Amino acid sequence: MKYDDIIIGGGLSGLLCAISLAEKGRKCLIISQGQSTLNFSSGSLEFINTREGESFEQAVAQLPAGHPYQKIGADRLTALRASVAQLLGRAGIDTVGDKERNHWRITPFGALKQTWLSLEEMTHFQKEELPRRVLVVDITGFLDFNATFIASSLGKMGIKADTCEVYVQETERLRENDSEFRSANIAHVLDGYAIDRLACAINEKAADADLILLPAVFGIEKDEPARRILRMLKKPAAFIPTMSPSVPGIRLQRLLKQRFIALGGLFINADTVFSADVADGRIASVHTLNHGTTRFEADNFIFACGSFFSNGLKATKDKIYEPILGLDVDFEGSHGDWFNPDVYAEQPYMSFGVHTDNKLRVSLAGKTLENAYAVGQLLSGASPIKSGCTGGVSAISGVYAAEIILNQQ
Repeated sequence: MKYDDIIIGGGLSGLLCAISLAEKGRKCLIISQGQSTLNFSSGSLEFINTREGESFEQAVAQLPAGHPYQKIGADRLTALRASVAQLLGRAGIDTVGDKERNHWRITPFGALKQTWLSLEEMTHFQKEELPRRVLVVDITGFLDFNATFIASSLGKMGIKADTCEVYVQETERLRENDSEFRSANIAHVLDGYAIDRLACAINEKAADADLILLPAVFGIEKDEPARRILRMLKKPAAFIPTMSPSVPGIRLQRLLKQRFIALGGLFINADTVFSADVADGRIASVHTLNHGTTRFEADNFIFACGSFFSNGLKATKDKIYEPILGLDVDFEGSHGDWFNPDVYAEQPYMSFGVHTDNKLRVSLAGKTLENAYAVGQLLSGASPIKSGCTGGVSAISGVYAAEIILNQQ
């Protein structure tokens, strides 16, 4: 089975890379193990943390040489940020964000966090635009969203935050099993007249609020339920992400997958690539667990397998390794050096990943593979928590790798 490009991994970086290639008419295949970290996403993408008055470019210039942004180059990052936003838009995903600076969102704990792109219905504002008085709405019995805790955190920032609890009859059957009373389950029953009744109940309690804050449990398949309740509320409103699973993240995953398939791409789910055939400095084909002796051949291969969480990297007491092919991995020290005893500090292992050149091509035993690329959290040098670039590295590197491939044709 021959393709132009095979992408190993169906998360954010893999999907954006594949869509970028498929939009240019290339025959693409995604092989995905299953659930990606997009399902835990906040509905926002962080590019990089910046200090007040600092531009993205100034922040990038201070990153170490091995960071993926430095390999891509400052001259490309601005254009790539615009490309990502446009690509999401073509997939039916409306976002807000400035190419040049961060805005702020509210986390599930009520803290403010810098971010680059947010889904349009999520909280987003500049610090000078913080509301003076908000109403934080909770759903009776929902344990993955603590309105009181959020209100307390906002209060410490000088925001007058009240709370209210609303009862949703349609969720009653979910209470029979605590494991079913989660954001994704609630989203499946919050539609139509249930939203109308919920909006009426909230309107009765929101007279004094400048902004209504809701848990993001609306619209798991499409954003219309979220838009519907925002239209029906009499005050400005926005959503705060809940604890995982994330309804905005699941929707983002599904819409990107739908876009890829609509462009003619093939998506194989719940299968694992376990080996590859290499000859003359190139990958010729890969093999999966579910397809036996079938050889999946392509001109290019993109590793978008994620990091430790997604088994894109694995560890023993002696080494960090990439499990499919044993690609070269950048890591330092022995097992005891990989962790910081302070659990709140930056962890050394977060910067470990597959070694690449400036075109994001991987290497094996010190030799670059000419048609194989790594993108996303598999890349070394990112330190995403420290630099605040988790979503940005995934999105930007995925589109950049596609650009490199297309420019070689």
